[in-house]
Amino acid sequence: MIPNKVVVLDRLPFTANGKIDVKGLAESDATNVDNADRPYVAPRTTTERRIAELWKKAMKRETVSVQDDFFASGGNSLIAVGLINKINREFCGSLPLQVLFECPTIEKLARRVDGRESEACSRLVPLQREGAGRPVYCWPGLGGYTMNLRTLAARMGATQPFYGIQAYGINPEEIPYATIGEMAAEDVKAIRRLQPSGPYTLWGYSFGARVAFEAAYQLEQAGERVEHLFLIAPGSPKVHLAGTSEHEREAGFGNKAYVTILFSVFAGTITGPLLERCLAEAVDEESFAAFVHRHFPDLDIDLVRRIMRVVGETFEFSYTFRELARRRIDAPITIFKARGDDYSFLENSSGYSATAPVVVDLEADHYGLLRDPEIDELVEAIRDRLGTHRKEIIMPHVSIKHFPVPLTEQQHSDLVAAVTKAMTSAFGCEEGSVSIILEPVAKELWDEKVYIPEILNQKHKLNKLPNYGPAAN
Repeated sequence: MIPNKVVVLDRLPFTANGKIDVKGLAESDATNVDNADRPYVAPRTTTERRIAELWKKAMKRETVSVQDDFFASGGNSLIAVGLINKINREFCGSLPLQVLFECPTIEKLARRVDGRESEACSRLVPLQREGAGRPVYCWPGLGGYTMNLRTLAARMGATQPFYGIQAYGINPEEIPYATIGEMAAEDVKAIRRLQPSGPYTLWGYSFGARVAFEAAYQLEQAGERVEHLFLIAPGSPKVHLAGTSEHEREAGFGNKAYVTILFSVFAGTITGPLLERCLAEAVDEESFAAFVHRHFPDLDIDLVRRIMRVVGETFEFSYTFRELARRRIDAPITIFKARGDDYSFLENSSGYSATAPVVVDLEADHYGLLRDPEIDELVEAIRDRLGTHRKEIIMPHVSIKHFPVPLTEQQHSDLVAAVTKAMTSAFGCEEGSVSIILEPVAKELWDEKVYIPEILNQKHKLNKLPNYGPAAN
């Protein structure tokens, strides 16, 4: 929620009817400024200059430093996809979508384009690199693109690294795996290359919950321990359309429920007028891809087709009751159920877990729980399950100045007890967190001044106080 930049303007632009001209404001040169606290490094090579031009157009900037971080500068998923597609066309290259996580600056991207950094990008996308704790490995939903997990990774803090696992099939020349078992097996190999031994922390969102479950099973079969298995919104959002069955799992354009879910992969919603137009116009793969590319022009049409292929391959993936019965997991399972979701692949089944899973019902819906502000509810629930919920510590402090009258030990004890009781009652804190200082007024000050507490009364204003003398008790 912290702005990437703050711009001070003499005035805001208004439309003819008196409203703030948001479009004009966004396109104004006055708002196109860089952060003054970041050193500016101009492009130094031909590759850096060519990438900088594409970067400036994508980010709507007049200038850009080759050391500016894409995400810290306000980059989002659509801008990222569009930028990588334009760089690939400009240099006739094949940079993978996840390259911006490995190379988030023009400087690093130029090295990758020039072949000075030829290391292959892992599908384990580092959404949050810092932290001494064991990493979190999280699978995204249908489509397999990890960008929508960035907010969750950021909100979990820097105590442990957070990796999103991008689906195989999104990048050119990648063919999606045919089964959940194959998909999880390859993901487990990638995880163990990064972390050779457990315990492991596995999370999965939406469809990714199924892959996380299978990965946990395969890791345990290999003798490893899974410390936490979190299944976030594992049930599909309920699709209410005339002439469709909520349980219909056929991945075809004759199934409006499938088209609706496929649309949501790109639009992040299963309602609205754009969906109605999509259902009316998209009758096959080509017309659907053209529709998405037309309304989301930053998405290259070939990328749209690849994501569609991943969704089409995985939409029907599910465990049969027999397959689920053969899988038993020792890891504790937590299901975070989104409001309005259908039953997940685990519900109404038994025997798959050594202990019954804990089900946490959320108020947020399937798509909202990964976005502000609804994501706060999910983060709080996860922290509660991890036992890392940071309770606010209240420590009230009281300083009492008093006339130089000696207090007996009993009077001192009674005063401290009374003040402590009042503070714990008022602030709801523990007794040990109350700090009290008793400070006698110096004799010199006492001889010169009289200390009278200010009397605040909302009903009566006292215009004159009695003239207490130095001998007053």
